[in-house]
Parts: sequence; structure tokens; C-alpha cells
Amino acid sequence: MSTIYQDSARNDPATLAYARWISDLGGKVRTSPIVPPRMLIFDRLTAVVPIDPANTRLGALCTSAPGIVAPLVTLFEQTWETAVPLGSDHRSASEATGVSPMEQELLKLLASGMTDEAAGKRLGVSLRTVRRQMAALMERLNATSRFEAGLKAAQRGWL
Repeated sequence: MSTIYQDSARNDPATLAYARWISDLGGKVRTSPIVPPRMLIFDRLTAVVPIDPANTRLGALCTSAPGIVAPLVTLFEQTWETAVPLGSDHRSASEATGVSPMEQELLKLLASGMTDEAAGKRLGVSLRTVRRQMAALMERLNATSRFEAGLKAAQRGWL
């Protein structure tokens, strides 16, 4: 079994304990700043997805249609490749860029026009965390405004 959690799961003791339990039983667990919509895929042949991702209590769709299952498998695999194994230190900044995957994703989301609130929801972190991370990035970039931070981040190849 392979599972991808949002990076923010590393900050939740119950979720982290469950993920470690899965790992101890032989499962593979990774985290990523952003994860695909909830899904279960069995043997690359059958997929189960929520009917309404915003309200999973409405039920699920189970399908074996190759036109639906194959893109879901591809989406999962692409996310898996960039996700960080649970035992790794996800907080260390990339040596090539000097920015962590979470910080880079935050910059991308804000550059795309998302509000702090929307970016926080997408990353699974609080509004306060988004603002704290942006303040830290602005300080590292020696920027006095978010606009300037965006320009400097782009110049450094962070976007």
C-alpha cells in the first residue's frame, strides 16, 4: 500500500502516529505540499473517488473504466515521485534553490492569485502559518513588499 499525506500531517500527532503504523506494517508513506483529490486505486484496475470532493459523506464512485482509472494512476504516480518519504527530513531546503518544497508551493499558489486563506486550505495549514511563512520568505529575500518578494523569488528561480 502506498499513501500520500499533505506535509501538514507531520504536525498532527494522531495522523503521524497512524502513518508510522502503516509504515511499520510495510506500507509506503510520503508527504507532499499538495495532494491529489482523495482516491483509492486497487491493482491499477479499479478506482474509488468521492462523488463530491467537498462533501465525501455523499458517497463514492467505484469504476474500472480504463479512461478514468489510468489518469488517476498517472496523477498519483506523478505526485508520489515528488513527495518526500515519511522518514526523511521534509523541512530541509533544497540545496539547488534554498527554498523548501512547501515554501515553493506557497509562492506558486500566491503568485497564481490565491488569497492567503485559499493557499492555506490548499496546503492544509492555518492562515497564521501562511502569513508566518511569507514573512520569513520576505525576510530571507530582503523584500519590503509581497510584490518585491515575488520578483526576487522569480529571479532566484524559486517560481
